[in-house]
Amino acid sequence: MKDNNYVVFTDSCCDLNPDIIEDNNIKVIRMMFRVDEKDYYDYADNREMNPHTFYNKLRDGKLSKTTQITPITYIKELTPYLKDEKDIILTVFSSALSSTYNSAMTAAATLREEFPERKIEVIDTLSASGGQGFFVYNIAKNQAKGMSFEKNVKWALENRLHVAHWFTIDDLNFLRRGGRLTAGKAWLGTLLSLKPVLRVNDLGQLVPDQNVRGRKQSLLTMAKHFGETAIEPKKNAIMILHADDEKSAHFLGDLLVQKYEVPEIIYGDIGPVIGSHSGQDTIALFFFASKR
Repeated sequence: MKDNNYVVFTDSCCDLNPDIIEDNNIKVIRMMFRVDEKDYYDYADNREMNPHTFYNKLRDGKLSKTTQITPITYIKELTPYLKDEKDIILTVFSSALSSTYNSAMTAAATLREEFPERKIEVIDTLSASGGQGFFVYNIAKNQAKGMSFEKNVKWALENRLHVAHWFTIDDLNFLRRGGRLTAGKAWLGTLLSLKPVLRVNDLGQLVPDQNVRGRKQSLLTMAKHFGETAIEPKKNAIMILHADDEKSAHFLGDLLVQKYEVPEIIYGDIGPVIGSHSGQDTIALFFFASKR
């Protein structure tokens, strides 16, 4: 059996576009979100709800709730590949932000008993949204180049903390609802047009970095952090995702191309599961960095 006879799995918090998923043979387990008292699956091709519709609902004051992936779902999704004698690398949304990782570990323990001859590696990406997607995308590219299961797992564990995440959130009420901002500070910040710039730290937690005045300044601040920490920016692709604000995403991308000669930018949407917590008009930047 070939050393790279394995399958790369992740969950839909990765926010990868359908072309990348298909072209790189990445298997994505769908999470669910609930809005207007109806449940939807978070499909990359937006077959159940497109991002523009979803974010307009948030703009209209609708609330969206999300659910975790259960161990039973993981078992159901992984079993056919194990029966087909495939090994599995399962990359999961940050354990600091969700209990999905615990569900994955529970499922893996059950499946290892049923398929003792198969290798199942669960990797806590310590990442979210496109950071998780960017990480998984590179794992899949490693496999396509012929990297073995063991070497790819080693690469993943050695490099996951080099995936930088920078976000700016437009609507401070989403930080208030998530317990990261008091109601008073959210009100005052909105009044002063303060825009928080946040990052994901080495523990996989979303943490505030600084507040700046105005949308443009928040994007310039993200570009500044890129310039300070990006690894070989003239050689490596980056990812920029947006929550129904394509114009701002391309403003940031054009800036990085002009200033740092970035060779490739992967643009895409922040999906409803992540968007339920970050809100409309969020902009997120992901890249390989010397530190997060």
